[in-house]
Amino acid sequence: MDRKVLFAIATLLLGQAQTVSGRENLVRVTTSKDVRAGELANVYLNWLEKPPNSLTAFYTSCSHPNDTTPDDIIGQYTVRGQHPQRLAWAVPSNAQSDNCVFIYNQDENHHNEGSSKVIGKSKPVHIKRKVQKRSAAEMGIPLLQDFDSLGTWFDGVASIKQKTDYKGGVSSGASPKNASIAIVGGGISGLATALMLDSVGVHNWEIIEASGRVGGRFRTKYMADTQEWAEMGPMRLPHSVTYKEDNETLLYTDHQLTFQMAEILNTMNKNASRWRIDFIPWIQHHPNELIAQGTRRHADGRIPTRGEIEANPDLNDPPSMTSAEYEDSEKKMDNILKDTKTLKSIQKDVWRAHKTAMDEGLDDWSEQAMMRHVFKASENVTDQIWTDSDYDVFWDELHHNSNLGLDGSKDSLGETHWLCIDGGFSRLSDAFLPHIKDRLTLNRQIRKLESVQGPNDTSRTRLSWYPSVSNRTFESKEYDYTIMAVPFTMTRFMDLPTFSSVLGRAISEAGLRFKSACKVALLFSERFWEKGERPIFGGYSKPPSDPVGALYYPVYGLNESRPGLIMHYRGGDWSDRFVSFSDEEHVQTVLDSIVSLHGEQARDLYTGDYERLCWLQDEHTATAWCRPDVEQHKLYIPAYHKTEHNTIFIGEHTAPTHAWVSSSLHSSVRGSVQLLLELGLVDEAKELNKRWMGRWIKL
Repeated sequence: MDRKVLFAIATLLLGQAQTVSGRENLVRVTTSKDVRAGELANVYLNWLEKPPNSLTAFYTSCSHPNDTTPDDIIGQYTVRGQHPQRLAWAVPSNAQSDNCVFIYNQDENHHNEGSSKVIGKSKPVHIKRKVQKRSAAEMGIPLLQDFDSLGTWFDGVASIKQKTDYKGGVSSGASPKNASIAIVGGGISGLATALMLDSVGVHNWEIIEASGRVGGRFRTKYMADTQEWAEMGPMRLPHSVTYKEDNETLLYTDHQLTFQMAEILNTMNKNASRWRIDFIPWIQHHPNELIAQGTRRHADGRIPTRGEIEANPDLNDPPSMTSAEYEDSEKKMDNILKDTKTLKSIQKDVWRAHKTAMDEGLDDWSEQAMMRHVFKASENVTDQIWTDSDYDVFWDELHHNSNLGLDGSKDSLGETHWLCIDGGFSRLSDAFLPHIKDRLTLNRQIRKLESVQGPNDTSRTRLSWYPSVSNRTFESKEYDYTIMAVPFTMTRFMDLPTFSSVLGRAISEAGLRFKSACKVALLFSERFWEKGERPIFGGYSKPPSDPVGALYYPVYGLNESRPGLIMHYRGGDWSDRFVSFSDEEHVQTVLDSIVSLHGEQARDLYTGDYERLCWLQDEHTATAWCRPDVEQHKLYIPAYHKTEHNTIFIGEHTAPTHAWVSSSLHSSVRGSVQLLLELGLVDEAKELNKRWMGRWIKL
């Protein structure tokens, strides 16, 4: 209904409001404890009798309700079946304090109709004004409530406002917290979403996981009955960074979400040793790492170490290109990709930095296009600079340069300090089990999602699956909402309803782009690399084999008499090719590379035990992480924030950053808030948003 029509109706009804004596007793009206101008609030309705079929709510003078404006109208609501218990109220930024909320019966045939149409009135509502925030400069580091992210919360609030303008308001049914919710996927995004909903009193959810375990791409493997663990999935977390020029140390604020989740789980599990999550230092580099790629050999043929190359740069191979055009183009790229101010802004506030990058057009150009058409570099120079990198999109390389790119080397702007989980990342996902196991269904792979009609003209979702590989007769279950917490590489195999054009294209095979990776861990009976004249403790070496790429050493149990493992880790095109290898061929290729660095002793001490995982072969993910193409950030991210067919998509692929645990957790907060707003649970959405993102939702 048009807002002007609503205003005309409200004005007519308010003319009768002076005759309310004794008639405001059909519903008790209260509001959120904190009502702030320019934000969202709830109006709570406690019905003493059966409600009418149609209601109008407005906020105006308690004693002079005729003195009203269009902004005073909260909305118009049609009651279908369940009694509405709360209304979502977009409080105008200029709303006057100490007015009242009126509920008006717009149903002329209501059985209690008399001389008055007002059936409920709140006490005067005190409206608070926005408090001036503390600046990052005043605090030294930014507070979470200072953060923002591209469209995440603004789109949710805008959706509420759109419904207010078109339908006259958003109201919840009798028990919005009892809405049934399917969470498809038991990875960290799905697990965190379940816990976040629980924390605000929404308990009627079920996690549906296709595999026989939780954790998704968390994949810690203990090898051959030893205490040596291999991280086949995530293995490290950036915690802080120290810059050389001013010795400033900054926290990676987005990754604080991961440490916060661990702290919450430890508290919930009462620090029980079985579930406890402890962090230990991750050693990203060690001076005795052997660097056989792109380097010369010592006079005796020995491979140089990282420390030796730092001390003597002549041990590096000469650069492939040194022309003035090349150096000028590389400098222009570095001005974008290695700008200290920009990198610090990412570390302080990755979400606002992401929005800035989008606003500055960095999602509009590939790196190649920028060099060719803006910097006017030749094809040869452009290709040389681009092939030296692993990135096409500026934002992805900027984010990389803000953490992995700060390796403390001579030419680096600073050094990132890393942590990992003692015992492996699977401990983080396992710590959810005591709190979700009674609402967890394993070994159920969803094959079909449908939008179906529910009671009272509502919509629901129906999920279908096959009971077994051989039994192709669907079994199904309906839910009020579905939160899809699996990557698009999996939803592409599902039978889905037709989504809007942009969201449909993002999901499609031609849409959002993903990346693969392979890992192979070999177990040795002793840690020969920690012995000798140049022992190596943590970090990674680079063998002569470019396909093998990097060989990581353990960061735990250092300098002890114990077995140890070396981990081959390769992403990009090489990992796609390694999928074609048999386990035996891949393992032997890695072992050969280790021997090329450490000699035949490595072959003699290899136990024959290994773990291998190429993520393209993983039947439940078929990817390692998301790597959006040009313009996919700016175009696709807003589409994820719109609920279609009662379905919400979350996961690291829907976040502004990718490939990190914090990306998944950020999407869980966004998806949970999005659902709560859909249910009209505005107070709960605010609470969750403040707890995790540290600030109130704003209009």
